Amino acid sequence: MKKSIVFVKTIMVASLLFVGCSNDNSPNCPQALTGELDATETAFVGDWSFMGMVSEKEIDLTDDNEDNPSTNIYDQFEECQQDLIYSFENDRSYSLKQGYVATNCTNKVQLNGTWKLTGGVLSFVTNCSTNYLNIEFNNDKTEFTFEETYKFVDVDGQIITSKVTFTYGKMTS
Repeated sequence: MKKSIVFVKTIMVASLLFVGCSNDNSPNCPQALTGELDATETAFVGDWSFMGMVSEKEIDLTDDNEDNPSTNIYDQFEECQQDLIYSFENDRSYSLKQGYVATNCTNKVQLNGTWKLTGGVLSFVTNCSTNYLNIEFNNDKTEFTFEETYKFVDVDGQIITSKVTFTYGKMTS
């Protein structure tokens, strides 16, 4: 269980690909993203919920005494690990929260910063770091996906490197 929590936090942070700056108060930290939203960004504003995580290779992350590897990483997570929501605001601020909707989550995580969407590239500035995700929308723009390559440690302690596709869906009020 503890290994799964550490794993999901690692995945969450890795999916953001944050590259931190030093704490020496140097002027190297990126400026917050500002400016008016364009029409695409205005349509993007809202809450986006983590819906899926699929690996190209089968991996067994569940310590359930069964050899049952799967490409569906999301289904191997507990409810609190699946509870991950991006909130994109009209003023370019955003938050990423984990463990705030599911019940009895003890390890809540929240990141805040600014965002911009330009030509399929979602940019973030958070905690003196900049991140870029190449996202693709479905036809009706209610879901977006992005891919990253990760090293996983399965239940047997084997390291497996695989490309992973993350899916987020727009939440309706």
